[in-house]
Amino acid sequence: MKLVSWMAVGAFVVGAIGCGRTSTSGPTTAAAGEERGACRADRTCAEGLMCLSDLCVRPPGADCQVVGAHAASIELGNYAAVEARAPTIAKFVALCEQVHVTKDEGACLVETRDQWSAAQCAPKLYPHVKTSGGDCKAIAGKVRSAIASSMGAPDPQIQQMLDKVAGVIEPSCEQDGWPDALKACLRASAGTMDGFNACEQLTPPALKQKMSERMQQAMR
Repeated sequence: MKLVSWMAVGAFVVGAIGCGRTSTSGPTTAAAGEERGACRADRTCAEGLMCLSDLCVRPPGADCQVVGAHAASIELGNYAAVEARAPTIAKFVALCEQVHVTKDEGACLVETRDQWSAAQCAPKLYPHVKTSGGDCKAIAGKVRSAIASSMGAPDPQIQQMLDKVAGVIEPSCEQDGWPDALKACLRASAGTMDGFNACEQLTPPALKQKMSERMQQAMR
C-alpha cells in the first residue's frame, strides 16, 4: 500500500477515535429552569422552554415562513395585493423567529381563520390582542337581565334556565379569553337583546363554538 493510503487510513482512525470520546467539558452551568439547565423541582422551566429528561430545552420551532404567510392572510385577507402582503409576511416571519413560536403553536395557528383564534394558539405573536379584565360577572348579569326582559314574566323554570345561561357566560368570559372589544361592546350596550346582537360581529367563530359547547353541557 502506498504511503498516502496509509496516511488516509490513519487520519480516518484518529477521527473515529475523536468522535467516540466522551466529552470532558463537564456538566452544564445553566441555572435550574433556564435553557440547558436542570428542570425545577416541580419539573417546570422558564417561559418558552420545556422539561425533557430532566433538562430544560427549547421545543422545536415553527416554520416561520408558513406562519408568516398565514398570519398575513388573516390580517389582510386572501386577496390583498402582492405588494401589500410582502411587508406584512416579513413582519410576522421576523416576529415568529424573535419570540420563538413553537412547532405546535404554528400548527395550531395555521388552522385558524381569525386573529383572536390565532392569538389563542400563539399569544406571543399577537401581544396587542388583550383578553384581561372585562367585568365578566357584570356582563353575565346584564345578558341575563336582557333575556329575562325580552321574555316578559318568565316562570320559575325559565328563571332556572336563565341562571344556567349566566353560569355559562361568566366562566366563558373569564376562561376563554373574550376579546376586549367584545367585552367593551357588551358593557356599553343598552342592556337589550338588540344591543347585544350588535356585538355579535366581534365574537370570533371559535369562541362561539366554545360557548355553544359550554351551553349544551349546562343544559343537559
